[in-house]
Amino acid sequence: MLSVTPPNRTRALTNLLVFNTLRITKAKNPGDTYYEEYIKHWTREGTKFFDQYHYAIMKVIQKRPARILEIGVRTGSSICNMLSAYINYNDIKRIVLIDIWNDTFSSPELVKINLKLLNIPAEVISKIEFKRADSRKEVPKLQGEFDYILVDGDHSKETAIKDLEAVVRLCAQGGVIVFDDISEYGCNLKDVWDDFKAKHTGEFKFEENIKGKGVGWAIKL
Repeated sequence: MLSVTPPNRTRALTNLLVFNTLRITKAKNPGDTYYEEYIKHWTREGTKFFDQYHYAIMKVIQKRPARILEIGVRTGSSICNMLSAYINYNDIKRIVLIDIWNDTFSSPELVKINLKLLNIPAEVISKIEFKRADSRKEVPKLQGEFDYILVDGDHSKETAIKDLEAVVRLCAQGGVIVFDDISEYGCNLKDVWDDFKAKHTGEFKFEENIKGKGVGWAIKL
């Protein structure tokens, strides 16, 4: 497995932004443990810590994705971190968020609250397509292409590979599919990621970093 270590400056900048976002949203989500869990990753990895939140921020700085799809949203930490990195929101054309939101804690309404806490403009939030649905049924219905696709939903191996395969047709040329939780500190989905890489060799450029929960990304060639 090729593990990519982003430059020190990138890791330092993205860590500052990630922890600031998690601290802000923690105020409205006292029962959520994402902040505490990320502190544990930071304690273990130190300045090498780099995860899917960090990658999303880095991608905004580099490419400013116009069309975003997330499978697995929960309280919205991923989209909160990502949208916090934009300067010009006119760059964004479409955002689709898919989750079943069935844990009695999270909801589309809570995602909106967290985005408002971060001063994401109301006109951006109003354009988000919230889809409360099973990704296995909803993703095949989607039309169009996306520049940034996060697969972070049901972490069973069976569903994870189905989600990955389902989004291949939706990834624009030069776009990226991001897959979370591949390391032993995540959900140990390395084998799912490796199988996906083997099947799509030549279609994507694959990289990953395991200094956290483990994040892999595939850039469409």
